[in-house]
Amino acid sequence: MLSKGGKMDIGLFVATLLLLGLGIVLVYSSSFAVAYGKNIGANYFLFRQVTRALIAVVLFTFFINVDYRFLSRYSGRIYIGAVIMLGCVLFLPDSHAVNGAKRWITLLGVRFQVSDFARMALILFLAKKCGEKGADFDDWRSLISHYIRIGIICALVVLGPDFSTSVIIAFISFAMLFVAGAKPRHLLLTVAAMLPVAALLIKSAAYRMKRVIGFLNIEEQSQGAGYQVTQSLVGLGHGGLFGAGLGKGEQKYFYLPEPHTDFILSVLGEEFGFVGVILVFLIFAFIIYRGMSISLNAPDRTGQLMAFGFTMVIAVYMLIHASVVTGLVPPTGVPMPFLSYGGMSLIFTMSSMGILLNISSHISVDTVSLPVVPSSHKRKAARA
Repeated sequence: MLSKGGKMDIGLFVATLLLLGLGIVLVYSSSFAVAYGKNIGANYFLFRQVTRALIAVVLFTFFINVDYRFLSRYSGRIYIGAVIMLGCVLFLPDSHAVNGAKRWITLLGVRFQVSDFARMALILFLAKKCGEKGADFDDWRSLISHYIRIGIICALVVLGPDFSTSVIIAFISFAMLFVAGAKPRHLLLTVAAMLPVAALLIKSAAYRMKRVIGFLNIEEQSQGAGYQVTQSLVGLGHGGLFGAGLGKGEQKYFYLPEPHTDFILSVLGEEFGFVGVILVFLIFAFIIYRGMSISLNAPDRTGQLMAFGFTMVIAVYMLIHASVVTGLVPPTGVPMPFLSYGGMSLIFTMSSMGILLNISSHISVDTVSLPVVPSSHKRKAARA
């Protein structure tokens, strides 16, 4: 239950629900033409998103009221469950594939994207292990166990194949290790060693190379590999300063592929304009700011790392989605948190926010904001 030592961050709570509500509106505005074209009813995507939003709110409320230390206690089992489920997605004959990618499994009649659950499980487990008393990062050996945990999840996700999600999970995990006290040179050397592997994975898949080529030659590939980004930029340009108005965007009418998922920000920009996009970014900035404040003030190291990891998920996914829509990075299929259509993404995003709010409720009112101080740094200071 909620801690009596502090109170939940009401500002973060309200900002989360604002984005959830805006997401439902945007999903309908961006998807009714797609649904009509597929002859499945204009309200098809809206109904599914509202249903999943209700589930997400239930879980959001549940995790607000479940002590994050209880989740930490069982994080090892949650992690093992995620690994088993990722294996089932790859090898069970009834796992669900879309466009050749096996990322879903059906449980109790519900199609379930396991990578979202695996990301959450890894953050919980890393926070526990890095936050334990005596956790050390003085040498390479101290990092190996963490690398193994991260590597297992990333390898199973990339076999999906889901290269972009695997890279994001690795990035967030390494950020958590850095905050926990891992030496920058160790992390940088590890990343440098992984770059050739990443390059081989990109080169080994024709569709990944096509995306990279389209990104490098957007103007020349405007009718080919760069078509998605070109149409996205057209939509943003058409929106101007104040937008064309809700529901009045044109790019969603079969010009912009996947307008309700991969390019939802383009629809937002076309219908609400530059001002609307900035306002949404300000809400995201507030959520990230409050999340980092909770991380700084959390009552223990595990809570600090947990809050940091979940806040990084929001920040990284938002920045990558925005970068794809504006042509700054190749298309990745990364959803915009809260706004893009997608049941499991929304459910686990809201669940993560619930955990973050629970951590905030354990912060004493007289807590002073201090940075996370890794235990290895404390020992060095003591010796000095």
